[in-house]
Amino acid sequence: MIIYNIKSFITVAGFFVGLLFSIIMAVSPLALAVNTLLFTMGFYSFANLFLAFYIKNIKVTDGSHFPKHAFEEKLDLMIKDLDKEEDKFMPQKENFQIIIDKQMKNIEESQKR
Repeated sequence: MIIYNIKSFITVAGFFVGLLFSIIMAVSPLALAVNTLLFTMGFYSFANLFLAFYIKNIKVTDGSHFPKHAFEEKLDLMIKDLDKEEDKFMPQKENFQIIIDKQMKNIEESQKR
């Protein structure tokens, strides 16, 4: 499970535990909302604390490494492909920048008035 999913799960569980507790114990709607909010914040804080200790104590083996070179090559190829596609669909992209600059100037002038 991804760390964000764990945090989200604990927070949502805290919301429902707080809601259940508030329904059982609360007298007014305001107390119901406040108790639910406090329980949710408490579970969220607990999730952050738990995950901080978990991340701090993770052991990474030397055998596992991030293949940086392979990812960089793939990303470079993707960027080149995107540039080719952009040139195909926008052969005069410099002209578009000029148009955008003119429009921005018009907007700035109209705001000064």
